[in-house]
Amino acid sequence: MDEFDENGWAHVHHAAYNGYYKSVNRFIKSREDQLELETQDGQQLTPLLLACMNGHVETVQLLVEELHANLKAKDRHLYGAVELAASKNHIKVVEYLLNLNSPDLQVWNNLIKGLSQSELETSCARALVELTTEENADLYLESFLKAGGVQAIVGLLKNALSSEESKVFALSVLLNLVRHPAGSEQLTNCRSVPPIILQLNDTPRDLYLPATRLLEALAYCEENKEAMISNGGIDSLVRLLQFSDDEEVVESALSTLRVLSSSNAEIQTSIGSNKDIWKSLVNLLTAIKNKHVLSAVAKTVSALVSEHTSNQNAFVAENGVQPLMELMRVRSRECQFAAVEGIHALADGNEGNQSIVTEHGCVMVLMRLLKRSRAADLRTKTAGALWAIAGAKNAQRRRSIAAEIGINLLIEFLSENLPESLHFIGSEALGVLALGVRNKRDEIAKANGVMPLVRLLGKVNTPGNIVRSVLQTLRALCLCLGFRPHVHNQEAVTKEGGLKFLIRYMVQARQDIIKVEAAYTLGCVCLSNNANMKAVLDHKDFSFLHMLRQLYDEDEEVHLLAGAALAVFAYNNVTNQRNIAMSGGVRYNAFLPFLESKNEEQSTYAAFQVVVLSRIIPDEDQSLTSATGIKLLVSHLNSNNEDIQTAAANFIGGLAHTRAGIPGAIISIGTIPLLGKLLMSQYETVQAAASVALGYLSYDSIGERQLLGVCRHDPFLYEVIQFHAGKVKLSPQFVERWQHCKMIGLPPITKKTDQLLSVEKKMVTAHFALDAEQAFTIASTNESPGGMASDGMPERKISASTSLRTGTVLRLPIA
Repeated sequence: MDEFDENGWAHVHHAAYNGYYKSVNRFIKSREDQLELETQDGQQLTPLLLACMNGHVETVQLLVEELHANLKAKDRHLYGAVELAASKNHIKVVEYLLNLNSPDLQVWNNLIKGLSQSELETSCARALVELTTEENADLYLESFLKAGGVQAIVGLLKNALSSEESKVFALSVLLNLVRHPAGSEQLTNCRSVPPIILQLNDTPRDLYLPATRLLEALAYCEENKEAMISNGGIDSLVRLLQFSDDEEVVESALSTLRVLSSSNAEIQTSIGSNKDIWKSLVNLLTAIKNKHVLSAVAKTVSALVSEHTSNQNAFVAENGVQPLMELMRVRSRECQFAAVEGIHALADGNEGNQSIVTEHGCVMVLMRLLKRSRAADLRTKTAGALWAIAGAKNAQRRRSIAAEIGINLLIEFLSENLPESLHFIGSEALGVLALGVRNKRDEIAKANGVMPLVRLLGKVNTPGNIVRSVLQTLRALCLCLGFRPHVHNQEAVTKEGGLKFLIRYMVQARQDIIKVEAAYTLGCVCLSNNANMKAVLDHKDFSFLHMLRQLYDEDEEVHLLAGAALAVFAYNNVTNQRNIAMSGGVRYNAFLPFLESKNEEQSTYAAFQVVVLSRIIPDEDQSLTSATGIKLLVSHLNSNNEDIQTAAANFIGGLAHTRAGIPGAIISIGTIPLLGKLLMSQYETVQAAASVALGYLSYDSIGERQLLGVCRHDPFLYEVIQFHAGKVKLSPQFVERWQHCKMIGLPPITKKTDQLLSVEKKMVTAHFALDAEQAFTIASTNESPGGMASDGMPERKISASTSLRTGTVLRLPIA
């Protein structure tokens, strides 16, 4: 049996090599020296080595477990059972040897050692790919990592002499490892990123494709992100985008860039500064046909430009809006989703881009998607994109988009089973529609829009931003221009139990800003509504102390809103003024920082508040307080800001129908010519607020004469006033006198000329120079303008000796 053939093999060698384990068993049991008999062909192979080399697990098992073959046996190249099995890709044999867990084999050490040997590196790397797969992870991952496998693989990638095939297998091993936290951590610790990036440069596709995928997986770790940036990873990835004909490579590179830039402004900047990135992305949007890859391009654009102004502008400058918009037309939900997200990211917080995407027609396309799709997720994305385009500063565009969406759909957004993002958009858009010249308060009331808003307040765990938005929207629905209540909406809030919710937020909300917003809204719901006011005052939890405490809050916004809430409750309500005074009252120094502020919004709101509350401010003379507030409001009519002009005119209109003496004070310092000038504003909101204010002031005899004079200089102004205030409040006597003037031959209605503007300017200058002393020389017994009775609280007579002097410092903000 130990006779050798011409190749130097004995019978036992042939039997072991071919897996004839029964023959092997018989040969060895008949003669024990057959067990370790080496071939005579110069290779020195034992039966065990031959069985391993040819992948016969049963024969190997027989030789090891029953016949106790020498596990340390080596051939003439000093390769053992592990190396020979791996060299022929017999993974089952390698796994069996691993499971033996014998110190004589040292399977991991031998495989890892083979990675540094040119003859074995490819076979060992290929074997490691199989041993680190998902199904083998639980069995072998820990022992492989402990044996230093990651370091060896990384070393192979660094070795310039290693074959491309072995590197492909090495990358596959790392891809297997990175799926597991322990493996990913080891890759980070071993600084694997730089050698992986090397595989992206001037290497075949079989290398740079897995390398890109590996970088994507590693990019979730901040340490690896930094390594990619510092080792030229971005430039290498962007270069791969040039291979638009290889969609798999492009998609992988895009995914890596997307993960890299996600929520990291510095990396967004680094990627955005690459000279080819934006052109490449736009080219891909026009060249790629694969819908899945197209969606990947759009998602990458979204990630790169999100909350990053320079990147937003760079993509738009590369004419990227049009192809991105066209992607919304593709009949693929994946593409539509990605394109909508991209448009959203481009417009979000970027006023310039909001205008550009609007000019490109994106609003129309998005609106069509919104109206046609019934899928909640797509509607949510689309509505979010539309509201991002609406922006926060352009009131006209916000209103236009809100109107396009429509009241009914916006109310539908408030349904409890829809996402919170839609709740927010629905509330914000309804709030926009409730304001302005062509407000939709009545339409929203008819559509029962108050009900879902109140129900959101009553819902448990409604997010704070939504609660605050709902409070502001309810306030807009209940409070009209000139401080007139919208009774229908007030009653709707009460009917839905909104009063108790508002009081609960005012008392129990965790955030002070929500507490004070709730108090302010509560005041608007109760304004001039006796039933609502009584219900609130009788509620056991209601107290003016909550607002008075917040009047001294360190947060300026909370402080200012607390003053607004108190002013609304005190507005034309003597009982509430007394209750506020009895609860501790207010001090002038609480308003002083805002009155002196260079922030026009703060000083405008504070000015109105001190006038309304002046009668219960004990530490300052009422006349001085009121004059200070009125002068500030009138000065802000000259502001360059639309919102400030609107607010100032609206507050003046509100004050014009409060107590005796106030309208005369307003008129005495040249307010009517200033308001007349605002009637020609380019902004309708300003025109409307000025018209309503003039309407209320027309009830004063002096105001009536001055307004007639303004209209005689420019008859067109009467049409503006009639349009905006005719149905609100306009003195019948003024209207009658105007008609009489026309009848006796007033010039035809024309637009203003430069000469008239010059005349107006002179009038404004002259009137505004009048001393505020005249404002409060009116006796306290006089009736309020417009035939309204005085509010009933005793007035203090103000004589010339106690009135304001010309030299009084009123702390006006710098214009």
